Amino acid sequence: MKCDEIRIRIADLFDDTMSPGERQEWLAHIGQCNDCMEVYNDCLTIAGTLKPAGKATTGTDQVNKIIEQAAKSIIVPANAREKSVNSSINDDRSETLTCIGEESKVERQLQVAGSKWHRTLRIAASVAIFLGITMGLIYVMTLRNPALAAGTLLEKSIHAINALKSVYMVFSVRTSANENFESIDPTAGFIDFKVWLAFGKESRWRFEKPGRTIIMDGQSQYMIQEAGGYVLKGTPKAGFVGWLKLFLDPMKILESELGYARQHPSSCKVKETGDLIELTVKVQAQGNFSNPWAINASIPEANTRRIYNFDKATLMLSALTVFIESGQEFICVLKLTGITVNPLLADSTFIFGNRHKMPVLTLEQWDEASSRGFKDLSAEEAVRIFFTACEKNDWQTVQRFSPLFSIPGSKSLKPVITRFSGSRLLRVGQPFSSGIYGGIYVPYEIRLKSGDTLAGNIAIRNDNAYKTWNVDGGY
Repeated sequence: MKCDEIRIRIADLFDDTMSPGERQEWLAHIGQCNDCMEVYNDCLTIAGTLKPAGKATTGTDQVNKIIEQAAKSIIVPANAREKSVNSSINDDRSETLTCIGEESKVERQLQVAGSKWHRTLRIAASVAIFLGITMGLIYVMTLRNPALAAGTLLEKSIHAINALKSVYMVFSVRTSANENFESIDPTAGFIDFKVWLAFGKESRWRFEKPGRTIIMDGQSQYMIQEAGGYVLKGTPKAGFVGWLKLFLDPMKILESELGYARQHPSSCKVKETGDLIELTVKVQAQGNFSNPWAINASIPEANTRRIYNFDKATLMLSALTVFIESGQEFICVLKLTGITVNPLLADSTFIFGNRHKMPVLTLEQWDEASSRGFKDLSAEEAVRIFFTACEKNDWQTVQRFSPLFSIPGSKSLKPVITRFSGSRLLRVGQPFSSGIYGGIYVPYEIRLKSGDTLAGNIAIRNDNAYKTWNVDGGY
């Protein structure tokens, strides 16, 4: 790539005539070339001196008004002198634009072969429109792609986060204490979550909610399930926290939203509020919702509005609020309320001590236990076997439906025994998929020992190496 080409067409960066790939290539070059960066900054200076006519919109009429205003007056420092510049336009017509200003470096560059002063007007128009929304926030790229604005903000914040050594975060989620980490419930109250992060060659972290704790010591993950009375041990990549793993690396939060902003430009909005920069991203629910059962079961499975606050001076993330769409309203389900940067964290924070002497099940042992499950059955048949075994108090058969049920000394089977002992299966419905769950849901109806009737959807899956059925929840 030649510097002359960039300098001749520098104004193209300020409108939508370039492809996204070409724009990215040019900006990468400008970021590494001091000479081209000077020209680019000079263009920003010239365009930034324009005074917007009023609150900007994206309508054609407003664009034309701003261009007309730009053509009449480009304001530069008071010690400038007046001069005329003649340039030919596409149809070989000649026009004279009167500009006030010394012959700056950018003026010389913009007058070389192929560059016209109408480029400057387009810069002026783009910047004037953008100034009506937010001034001095990010590089002015294009009027018609707000994702570039959001993307640049996120990229700067990612760069700032790279300097972190440790983080302590507190946030609240609408969920139940006994549910997994990524589950949400719009009707539930808020439960506090806490995260400790220590960055280094081997990242270490601790993730807590009432009843559950996950510790990553750099070599293994440990999920401590107090209610179930067991511990799961996995590799550093074990997915114990689901979607909320984004909080384990603040960069991942921003990188994820940056990717979404680029793919869905109309979903992003950036504005300044006091000392904060606010980024709003609207994200559509992920998964298959031909059956809406799993809608709003987790943040990925909900239509969300995510509002990020960044400190204007440092561009560090300072707060995050997530709303989900429920009926005709948006309900707040997550609030990141506090971030402490570079706190001193004790090594003991990231050590699993097992002071309660709970049984530990490794993922290898989980796989081995799964091999003893039921296979070569339909989902309906598996559910029938499960509830029939509960009716007959055949707990050895029930244990084959989950490695958790068979952990010696754990409490995970006790809730099933308490609830379903002596129950009678009345009906098994047609299985269905919903959301992003890797298994399927099977409707059921049972009569409890008390005489009450209970209907629900049991979550069951057979996507393990042995194709055996595991019951995940819904019971």
